[in-house]
Amino acid sequence: MAEDDIAFLNLILMIGTMASQRIEGIKTAGPDERSQLIPKAREAILMLDALKKRTGAALSAEEATVLGTMLKDLQTRYVKALGFRPGPPPPGR
Repeated sequence: MAEDDIAFLNLILMIGTMASQRIEGIKTAGPDERSQLIPKAREAILMLDALKKRTGAALSAEEATVLGTMLKDLQTRYVKALGFRPGPPPPGR
């Protein structure tokens, strides 16, 4: 693996770790801190999404897998940390 490939993966992991820490903080933070962590966590997730969109076809299979898996995990955890839970399906469906 080339040095710039490793640097790119490290960038993804750094941003992902930052988002993860902020998401975990949302769960235990008081109202003031929570109001600061929510947009910061969202911003980190949006950075990863932008990297995915901008680099698209240039990503190796490994990079695409790492980025895609991390992004889905962070998005799911973010939504759960905000307190959204899937409800039952609407009647008649």
